Amino acid sequence: MINSQLSAVEKFNFSISLGLAKYFSDAISDNVKRAQEQMLRSGTYPTRPPYGYKREPIDKDKTEIVVDEYASRIVQKVYEWYATQSYSMELVRQKLKAEYGLDWSKGFLDKVLKDHFYYGIMTWNKKTYPHKYQPIITKELFDTVQKIKAGFNKKHFKYAGKPYIYRGLLRCGHCGLSVTPEKHKGHVYYHCTQYNGKHGAEWLREDDLTVQIGNVFKRLQVPEHILQQIVEALKTTHECKVEFRDKQHSQLTQEHEVYAKRLEKLYLDRLDGRITDNDYDKFYQSFREQIASIDTRLGMLQEAEDNYYITATYLLELANRAYDLFISSEVEERRQLVKLVLSNLRVEGKIVRYDAIKPFDTILDYADSQLWLPR
Repeated sequence: MINSQLSAVEKFNFSISLGLAKYFSDAISDNVKRAQEQMLRSGTYPTRPPYGYKREPIDKDKTEIVVDEYASRIVQKVYEWYATQSYSMELVRQKLKAEYGLDWSKGFLDKVLKDHFYYGIMTWNKKTYPHKYQPIITKELFDTVQKIKAGFNKKHFKYAGKPYIYRGLLRCGHCGLSVTPEKHKGHVYYHCTQYNGKHGAEWLREDDLTVQIGNVFKRLQVPEHILQQIVEALKTTHECKVEFRDKQHSQLTQEHEVYAKRLEKLYLDRLDGRITDNDYDKFYQSFREQIASIDTRLGMLQEAEDNYYITATYLLELANRAYDLFISSEVEERRQLVKLVLSNLRVEGKIVRYDAIKPFDTILDYADSQLWLPR
């Protein structure tokens, strides 16, 4: 404490002490910032990870961020639900409460749905860095959710989020506009918006649409001897798929190793003074982005493999009990079944037209031609 009794020398010494203390404090702060920046550049997140990840001890004094298997599945579900456009934020919250007992606030849900960390990018002090941890979702799914959120923010849809079975799945066969659901006197009706001009569009009850689409699923029921042929065909397809996947995986893994070695050499070049800090930063960012892209493609390759098994499983389930499965499903499961089997659904008058997706188109063609009837 300075007072009037201090000599000039004592005041000088006190000022020097303050200056040295500030220098020491600033030096510590700079060292912390440099260490933190180095951590970020190496893909390490310096603080608590977002929901879906957790820290696990790897030795006495060190922890590592890993995927939380249970929480990460919830994150995936939240993104998948919202991406279907069948659920508003509030309906997603209700579904989380009903299925997982989680009472998320709308703000927390919004934060989860906007977090780049889940597909491989972390943000620190408004700067982004590719991180080294396993992504929970693909960038494509993240981008889909952002587009949907942006659409809801721009315009409030009267029926947005209500779980109508065919909402967003049907278009008008006359003008190509969306066919929208509307509740009237206890029944749900679908009709063309006719924004481009009136053309006498029919109103169809949801029950009538379900009958027409349900008839498609009835035709998917396959005789047992034909089912065995489908199983054999799936085995052949699986063998081709495995060969293709292995080649793709090998190629991507080799690319990953190339960029990992380039990063290692880049670091050594910087230590030896062969490149400037600016060049290091530029190439480091480029190489990390390439590695993040390869990691995403590897994840997509795994997702494609998973989707193959999902489709194969659905095919066999549908073949055995197609109509019953469709009728007994909940709204979202029924929507997924429709999107799995049919595309380009359009309403012409009171008739629903569609294109069948492979391999279901083949099953329907055989059913229509009766080529698989026992002789």
